[in-house]
Amino acid sequence: MTLIATLAGLVALTGVLPVQARAQDASHHLGAGAFVSDQPLQELLKKRRPKGLIYLAVPQAIMVANEGGNKKPSCSPQIQLTNSSNQTLEELVVGIRYKKAGKTIGSTLSRFYLIKTGKQDLHYFPSVLDTSACEETTGEVEVIQCLYDTGESCAQDVRPLEYGAVPLKIQDKK
Repeated sequence: MTLIATLAGLVALTGVLPVQARAQDASHHLGAGAFVSDQPLQELLKKRRPKGLIYLAVPQAIMVANEGGNKKPSCSPQIQLTNSSNQTLEELVVGIRYKKAGKTIGSTLSRFYLIKTGKQDLHYFPSVLDTSACEETTGEVEVIQCLYDTGESCAQDVRPLEYGAVPLKIQDKK
């Protein structure tokens, strides 16, 4: 009888275990058929969280005297980028068209490369503008390319600032 009782107990256990295991899986927060990614946790976190903003400004514009003194002095804006996002900036290429009284007085193309989170970069003397004074100069920014180190686009995260020596704004698309 003990052998029959033992076999009956084994049959009962084998019939119960799969039911309990299924019930356990169904009650688990991932569920029995949940997809579990094989990507590293850091990569998953980078993709899910908002990145933040990248600020572009012209904090200073310097008057530059031309060599020999035979020409009038010119204005040279300094372009500053601040990476306030939580992702390393791989590359940012921007074009800036400078205007004064509605007339284009110059333009520049700037490339910023590998700017870590919370860091700044400043381009000194990127261009000399055809004007004798820096006052009342404005700039229109076009984001040509912007990439995070993950390969994602950051063009929508670039914010030109209307503060500083030359107020900047995004170029109106016509």
